[in-house]
Amino acid sequence: MHAPNARPVLPLPEHEPAVVLDGGLLVVDANRRWRSLHLPFADRSDVGRMVFRDPAAATFFVNRRHEEYDVVAALLDGIGTEHTREAAQAAVRDLREESPHFDALWGGLRVRQRLVDTYVVRHPDLGELTFDRRTARHDGLLLRVATPRPATSRLLPLLDHLPG
Repeated sequence: MHAPNARPVLPLPEHEPAVVLDGGLLVVDANRRWRSLHLPFADRSDVGRMVFRDPAAATFFVNRRHEEYDVVAALLDGIGTEHTREAAQAAVRDLREESPHFDALWGGLRVRQRLVDTYVVRHPDLGELTFDRRTARHDGLLLRVATPRPATSRLLPLLDHLPG
């Protein structure tokens, strides 16, 4: 998950799943709980590909359409910002080639990224988990922190016993 020879760029909370993404939605840094939460994905280094290309997305995301819109909105924001434009354009180019569904959404959908939303997943070991997800922009990076709702907070420590 970490880029070679890179130090964490933004501080990540220890007890809430958190990830730092670049303008193309590549994972720059992630804490152990984020990595364990997303264990069903073969490659956890690219959020756009996780949502649009990985077969695990079909069962993992309870509201996959919401996550698809989120990827499109984040890439639209990335293209609209000078210091993230190149990474976002590269991600869009790759996803348009690899995913006809992304291409169709990209061609017709103009959505704005939500900085606070609900993130609901179906983890194969823990079941349905619901989080309040916050996204913050900082120097061309996105910091995403998923704060568990009460029923989920009781299960979250179990992520520490799964591979990360």
